[in-house]
Amino acid sequence: MDKRYVNLFKELALTSATLAEQVMDYDRQKEDEAGLATATQMRDDFQALADRISENGENYAPDKSDAAKLLVSSMLIVNQLNDKLNNIKKSITGYQTDLIPKLQDIVDNAESDDAAREMANAKFIIEDNE
Repeated sequence: MDKRYVNLFKELALTSATLAEQVMDYDRQKEDEAGLATATQMRDDFQALADRISENGENYAPDKSDAAKLLVSSMLIVNQLNDKLNNIKKSITGYQTDLIPKLQDIVDNAESDDAAREMANAKFIIEDNE
């Protein structure tokens, strides 16, 4: 097995251990003992996997149990990356459809600084839907 995969697997395990620690912090804040126990077990499992990979170095090859953990890890990370990607896409859309056109209108049509301020005060209002 290529050592780059060994390194990838170790990073997957470490990243998942870190994600589980973040869930542990959340569960502590919410005083969710069952969630905390589950997240703690996940953290311990992923850390143990990372340790096994490190101990075996380039000789590491996942057994079926490790492959299952690495699969879960990969799925968690893909979901997290998809969430980030969706947030980035929403931000880009917001810039393109809201902010840039409004600023462009001010730049193109305000005949003075006072007119620009007046236009900005009219354009940049957020209405709460609550």
